[in-house]
Amino acid sequence: MNVRSIVISIGNEILLGRTLNGNLAFLGGELSRLGIPIHRCICIKDEADEIYRALKEAWQDADVVITTGGLGPTKDDITRASVADFFGKKLIFNEELWQYIGDMFSRRGMKMPASNRVQAMVPSGFSVLQNERGTAPGLHYSEGNKHFFALQGVPSEMKHIFSTQIADILAEAYPEAEEVFQRDLHTFNIGESALAEIVHEAELPQNLTLAWLPQTGRVDLRIYGSDMRVLDEAETIVRKKAGKFIWGVDQDDPPQCLVSLLKERKLTIAIAESCTGGLLQKYLSDVAGVSEVFLGGVVSYSNEAKISLLKVDPAIIDQYGAVSAECAQAMAEGAERLFGSRVTISVTGIAGPDGGSPEKPVGTVYFGFCVAGKSFTEYKLLFGDRESIRHKAAEAAILLLYNTLKGAQDA
Repeated sequence: MNVRSIVISIGNEILLGRTLNGNLAFLGGELSRLGIPIHRCICIKDEADEIYRALKEAWQDADVVITTGGLGPTKDDITRASVADFFGKKLIFNEELWQYIGDMFSRRGMKMPASNRVQAMVPSGFSVLQNERGTAPGLHYSEGNKHFFALQGVPSEMKHIFSTQIADILAEAYPEAEEVFQRDLHTFNIGESALAEIVHEAELPQNLTLAWLPQTGRVDLRIYGSDMRVLDEAETIVRKKAGKFIWGVDQDDPPQCLVSLLKERKLTIAIAESCTGGLLQKYLSDVAGVSEVFLGGVVSYSNEAKISLLKVDPAIIDQYGAVSAECAQAMAEGAERLFGSRVTISVTGIAGPDGGSPEKPVGTVYFGFCVAGKSFTEYKLLFGDRESIRHKAAEAAILLLYNTLKGAQDA
């Protein structure tokens, strides 16, 4: 059964780039799980004419229409009135809802502003979706086999109402809808076009779709379809062809994978950073429970810090430069001595926008590693602005070490 949904994101703040549309990502995943994938998203201003046009287009084209945003108590929150106007319904004051909103303010010890009264106005024929996380209720309307939902822009409120009420309504309305399963295979050390030359959709089972999704510094390969068994079969085929580049699946992220592997192998780690300025240590320390393996790190941005803190031989810097394989190795070995860790990572490079040369252009990054007393280095030329180069370098350091440890473990 092919059921189509359209999401209308309402809010000037989204169009101005002040707010990321995380609500769309959540709804995309949940609706796919229910077999009602999003056919299209329409992002519009908080203007009555825009809302009316978007509703007209969506209601003609989809089985399920969801709006997010514009249900608050202020003058710019016009979704409620615009929806009533589109469906030709009158706004009716709901005494029970008004009492519920008042009780929420009372429990918080707050006086309820008169402006909140508008949140108790409900289009006739609409059902109220009670909001346990805020004062703005959600709204539901059905006509024939079509369903419309108006939801809040506040993510926590929107997600709660969808999960506790809307998901059940849709599952009951469309019991034959086929869930869309998807799997993201995370790759590293291979570009999008190179990966596309290795993995071909024609070699996979039918009724599956492939998508190549470039990330910052790596590529995800997404497989999706309506049969989990076939999805598993497809993953097996992909791994046979590109398995050496795959480091994670779905919700896996590089720091979490590395920390989990270090814990599993009972290895401690220390870090020495230059161009990444502590970013690598931040990524690792973002992982809960990392204190079990992470001993500490040094941000040796200057040559003096490399020499005094990590005991890098000044002759190495004089001869090869601070951005070199030799310096990266000396930094890693210095961190190993300083912290007594089983594993170390060092990063030194040129993040830009200045400082490059024909021999060492901006984006030149050297990595040093010590693993159980043995040291080695890696080199990468990264592209992008300063922020993206630093991010790519920190993530590359993590994945280079992860793959090394994983390879040794699987050997």
